[in-house]
Amino acid sequence: MKKFTRLLACALSLALLAGCAPSTPSETQTGETGESTHTFTYGLSSEPDYLDPAICMNSNTSAVLAQLYFPLFRYDENGNVQNMACESYTVSDDGLTYTFKLVEGNTWSDGQPVTAADYEYGMKRSIGYGPDSTYAYLLYSTVAGGAEANANMLDVADMTDVGIHALDDTTLEITLAAPCPYFTGLLSNVVAYPLRSDFAVEHESTWANDPAVPTNGAFKLDAVRDKEEVVMTKNEYYVYADQVQTDTLIAKIITDPQAQLSAFQTGELDLALYVPVDVSVNYADDPALIHLDPVVSNTFLWVNCTGETNPALANADVRRALSMAIDREQLLTLIGSNDTKYPLYGYVPKGMADADGGDFRENADNQERYADYDLEQAKALMESAGYNENNRMPLTISYIGTSGNTDICVALQAMWKEIYVDVELSAAEQKAYAQARKAGQYEVATGSTSADYLDPYYYLERWVSYNQSYKQVNDPTYDSMIEEANAQTDPAKRMEMLHAAEKYLVEDNAYTIPLYGSGALALMNPDVSGLKHDPTNSVYFDGLTY
Repeated sequence: MKKFTRLLACALSLALLAGCAPSTPSETQTGETGESTHTFTYGLSSEPDYLDPAICMNSNTSAVLAQLYFPLFRYDENGNVQNMACESYTVSDDGLTYTFKLVEGNTWSDGQPVTAADYEYGMKRSIGYGPDSTYAYLLYSTVAGGAEANANMLDVADMTDVGIHALDDTTLEITLAAPCPYFTGLLSNVVAYPLRSDFAVEHESTWANDPAVPTNGAFKLDAVRDKEEVVMTKNEYYVYADQVQTDTLIAKIITDPQAQLSAFQTGELDLALYVPVDVSVNYADDPALIHLDPVVSNTFLWVNCTGETNPALANADVRRALSMAIDREQLLTLIGSNDTKYPLYGYVPKGMADADGGDFRENADNQERYADYDLEQAKALMESAGYNENNRMPLTISYIGTSGNTDICVALQAMWKEIYVDVELSAAEQKAYAQARKAGQYEVATGSTSADYLDPYYYLERWVSYNQSYKQVNDPTYDSMIEEANAQTDPAKRMEMLHAAEKYLVEDNAYTIPLYGSGALALMNPDVSGLKHDPTNSVYFDGLTY
């Protein structure tokens, strides 16, 4: 067996010789013909949850699920919706009824045909799963009858009024509650993956990590080793199996970026997706460095606008002052940024198309920056709220205790000191942080979001009152702005209304404070090509070539 090898000098000086990169992917000679089999290993930054599409709520879980399942659609590298298991579809004149025809040869890993009923079951199961199905709202908020079925946690058999129906083995019909111009993009999400009713039990997920569960993607599950790795093998029944050169795909769980870098340098990883920011400098001329662009992703601050944890934050002028006091270009310098990050002056990051074909963020910024730096105005707003050198405002920032988040919060602490704010930093591990924020037990907290579908509405609807588990923003005016924009059938008018809603959210009320947008860097064995990546930051390994 030929495994990755390294020059001795590189192995002895990992930190110094950043340009050393693995030379050959894992390869084993097998069979009488001596044909090669290929193993590809990549890094995850945290352990996946149950591999149940209905409850997937983090990028590491979706990174595995994306290899195991074959959805109706997914995005290409430019953010265009690409037909996958859907051969073709039609839309009714009123924009409410979609009829999908499945491709021929769509087959489960145990050899059974994938039917339209499997897509119906997978979607309805997500809708009725319960509160742990975080992204089920993508379906139940758009599909006719979905909201009631979700609220009552109905079984699939009882969802006769939900507008998802298999008309025959290869035809799926979905009826919407209202027109949705980005609906096919929603169907790329994990909650729309097909599932087999004879394996995927409703309302629970303990079945999901069993390798016996059939899947219909390029790979099938071989083993889940807790806190260590997920092993997948090629699905010989995959509709395009003849195009898949990778025989074994291994997702290694390595939670520290420096550790992923070291694992790449020693050949343990073929692809390190979670790497230190300085790789942009240390690997600048190395073919192993790849830019996963574009990525639609923002980093921002949650602000508890209720005043329940800090009464000062109920004052819009105080929130606006906090935003104005942030020099976003300096922030990126202080946190050791690289060329994948850019200052963000609105909540919607770059990478979303506007009605004119341009970029939603860039079009807005060309007119007005909603979160621009103005230290003097920030001081004036704080003084009008009663704060000064003799009466300083206490404030706690909560964050997940990684070095990157710490750097952000230390920089904000220094900037806000200039406007009479004394900041206390409160770090926690990921689970405790998430629970506290969900319960509203925070004042200001760091956050980041990558898009699950490519429409500005994805970001802006997050702040509608009924879409928040904890109502940090409860503004009927904003709710109406978003609802009216999404009901608008004229694309240009709709985008104009979404721009107005973002201005109201970020500039007028500072309900959230944007910091920066970002792409992504990774290190990949240069002897392998064909990695697929899309702006939602999903990666696919079915096209790897050796």
